[in-house]
Amino acid sequence: MKKNNPLASLLPGLLSAALLLAASPLSAAEPLKIRFGVAQVGKGGVPFSNGGVAGLADQRKALQQELEGSGVQVEWFYFKGAGPAVNEALANRQLDFAVQGDLPAVVAKAGGLDTRLIAADNLLSSTYLVVPADSPARTLNDLKGKRVALFKGTNLHLAILRALKHQGLGERDFRTLNMDFATMAAALTSKDIDGAWFDARAFDLQASGVGRILYDTRAVDPRLTRQGHVLVRGEFEREHPELVQKVVNALVKTAAWTSEPANRDAVLALWANSGTPIEALRAEQEGQSFQRRYSPLLDAFFVERYRTTVQESRELGLIRGDVDVAQWIEPKYVDTAVDRLGLRARWPAYDASNRPIAR
Repeated sequence: MKKNNPLASLLPGLLSAALLLAASPLSAAEPLKIRFGVAQVGKGGVPFSNGGVAGLADQRKALQQELEGSGVQVEWFYFKGAGPAVNEALANRQLDFAVQGDLPAVVAKAGGLDTRLIAADNLLSSTYLVVPADSPARTLNDLKGKRVALFKGTNLHLAILRALKHQGLGERDFRTLNMDFATMAAALTSKDIDGAWFDARAFDLQASGVGRILYDTRAVDPRLTRQGHVLVRGEFEREHPELVQKVVNALVKTAAWTSEPANRDAVLALWANSGTPIEALRAEQEGQSFQRRYSPLLDAFFVERYRTTVQESRELGLIRGDVDVAQWIEPKYVDTAVDRLGLRARWPAYDASNRPIAR
């Protein structure tokens, strides 16, 4: 750990977020339940996400359909506390599966949490710096010394640090404030802050006239993007590998449905149930390939981005230990589902530089 590193204070809190779930051990007479956590929540706490395949699988009851007749039940939980809260639930054996971003999962794994990455979900996600609509700022440098908010511990955090480094800046160049997304939006509306880093919510703020997107990481360099995944608790995988395969089957089927151009409007409409206006979602997805962003493959690009996340997290003092990414990632479930469903031609594999690999 680097001396006087301002990020060091993040470590104790990443696995200590408050939970709304109550632990309730199952008796032998109770049916087996699959508990799925989502590191996101909709406006006003509604249990929907505004992006990704897993949230669509929930709305479309894809897991229930795959498990029909097995007696296995499915429960979904959405976390305002994002990745850190999901980590806490996993550590307390209150979740079996989770969808979250790269940084929180790396922090948890480096801290000893027993998980396996079993599918990609929501690749190449951008991070947006939003300023008040009437702000005179036009570049990141214009905000040096100003009040800029971010949600620490989420997978946006490392992407923000990457973007700042790319511009020759650091977190200390700003009066950095740690806020969740709802608090940031309110503070931006009241102009109590000069800028804030958001995910797709940025387009909602821009459409409503509250803010203006000043910086888009994906537009600058794909290597500045965030990656998402679905993981399973290691103990659950060892005890129920057949159920893990069924869950991944459902996710792959949902990803295939999502990637069909004819379903694009239906996908956006389901994401809009989170409270994010469909116009904002459409703007965030403009020019993006659903086939690429929502590919479930754990290919060379995915592996390399997670190796980079581990390396950068160590360099920044976000983690102390190391993570063997090759051992952490388990592609057999996705590969089996893709082959059984005849979807090998649907998603090309990408190399470490995000170029499609010719077959």
